[in-house]
Amino acid sequence: MILTLKDKDIQLSGVTIFKFAPEKPVAWRAGQYIKYHLPHQNSDERGDSRWFTISSAPFEQDIWLSTRVDAMPLSSFKQHLIGLEPGDKIEAGEPEGDFTLEDIGRDYVFIIGGIGITPIRSILKQLNHDSKPVRVRLLWANRSAESVPFKDEFDALAKANQDLKISYFYGEQRIDRFAIEEVSAKLNSPIYYVSGPEPMVEAFEDLFKDMGIDEAHTKFDYFPGYEANKG
Repeated sequence: MILTLKDKDIQLSGVTIFKFAPEKPVAWRAGQYIKYHLPHQNSDERGDSRWFTISSAPFEQDIWLSTRVDAMPLSSFKQHLIGLEPGDKIEAGEPEGDFTLEDIGRDYVFIIGGIGITPIRSILKQLNHDSKPVRVRLLWANRSAESVPFKDEFDALAKANQDLKISYFYGEQRIDRFAIEEVSAKLNSPIYYVSGPEPMVEAFEDLFKDMGIDEAHTKFDYFPGYEANKG
């Protein structure tokens, strides 16, 4: 499909939100991702295609690609991405992926590293729009308080839903086994969602095995190209 850039929203957190309008209406489930194609000369070893989670909720209709562009060096893909201007077009695949909520009656623990929050934004914004509260404990690690993307939105969501509790972790603070067990003890057989830099997600896979949490109670979303705690 063809997407047309409507706007670039540069956040103080270091994240830029690229807001695209699809050529035709697109249906997707909150938490899914899209493959983007941006052919360019002198592309680096990662090529001219990338997968990004749709950070907008389906009710928002536009497709948002949210990514950090404050870490150097930038890939050739991101260099060309930030060079796009409103009206420019980009080719993309269809929405896919299963990092979605299947049962809002369950309890959830979301463990997130930095920009890994994008699928969670889509999920929680859609549920709030649909007036469907969900019982969630969100553990969210970022480099600093200033680098948290969408923080005002998440604080507003937590204020609107008393069953959404957010714990922020900054700098050297770690989401460790104790932190997970502390929030899990207050929930009923929760499902664990982990999203963030690939090394971080892999580390939590190993931790869950040590904790005896079975695969049926976990979902993972890996963000390649980011280092742990870099978001």
